Amino acid sequence: MAKEKTNIVAEAEAILTELQKKIYRPVYILHGDESYYIDLISNYIEKNVLSEEEKDFNQTIVYGKDTSASGINAIARRYPMMSDYQVVIVKEAQNIKDIAELKYYVENPLSSTILVICHKGKKIDGKLSLIKLAKEHGCVLTSEKIPDYELDKWIENYLKSQNLTYEMGIPNLLAEYLGNDLHRIVNELNKLKQAEPNLTKITKDIVQKNIGISKEYNDFELQDAFAERNVEKIFRILKVYSENPKDNPPQRTIPLLFNFFKTLFLMYYVPYKNEYELGSQLKINPWVAKIKYIPAKQKYSAMSLFKIIALLREYDLKTKGVGSGSTSPSELMRELAIKILTA
Repeated sequence: MAKEKTNIVAEAEAILTELQKKIYRPVYILHGDESYYIDLISNYIEKNVLSEEEKDFNQTIVYGKDTSASGINAIARRYPMMSDYQVVIVKEAQNIKDIAELKYYVENPLSSTILVICHKGKKIDGKLSLIKLAKEHGCVLTSEKIPDYELDKWIENYLKSQNLTYEMGIPNLLAEYLGNDLHRIVNELNKLKQAEPNLTKITKDIVQKNIGISKEYNDFELQDAFAERNVEKIFRILKVYSENPKDNPPQRTIPLLFNFFKTLFLMYYVPYKNEYELGSQLKINPWVAKIKYIPAKQKYSAMSLFKIIALLREYDLKTKGVGSGSTSPSELMRELAIKILTA
């Protein structure tokens, strides 16, 4: 069963539901460092509010670097021609130098204009009266990155929305490999659906074939191998990594291992009676806590984990060229693995 949705997902879906019901606000400020929902909402407005005939005279798209608050005000104060609405979409609004001055329009917007401000990469200062006024007269969506510990939940809900089922562990595998760039995740899953037109269930074989995540040789499996202290599997994966260094950079692997061992270390210092309490304390999926973290903790002492975290910091620098001499990244990863297992 899909898990409860995060606030950003619920807020974005509420806005889309309103739009689908043709309930329009005069102002939409979509801002934050997660561009997926900014694009999802602005694209819906761009494609669906006006008919193709109405768009010719009543839809304007401008870019932040090419405009100013006064320029946007002038466009937004025009009246629609042979239409109930005009749509004004401002893309890359983070490049508007005087964006705070938009408050003079937002405090008294035209009901016949739908103004959409797309501000990516960071939030607009919440202390500005622009945000307060936009909440009063329109709609504000703060689109923040999905936390890593909630990413598998997001993927589960997205797969459900696409009527797709999956093998156990697939959301975690995709989250580990693709990271929390929602555009990348959706694009990869769309490519997968195009490659498999009759797809109803995602398996590891399908992921391996279409997304390029090896079923046996990936960071997710390497992490599991360390969790099990499976020496043979660890070095088998690292050997494959050494043969394909561009596809398996240490700069991606070491941070994942660091987060894994840091979580094991913290488990010694947080109170929990079961996987649900542990998941709540450390912000990890209870299922993952049960099958991976709780068993793995039994294989590493608190002192060894303390040493391992220091090793990971040291080798993170070495793989970036700090104090490594002529040692190759592949050799450094083998050294690191040996030291982790003997810590």
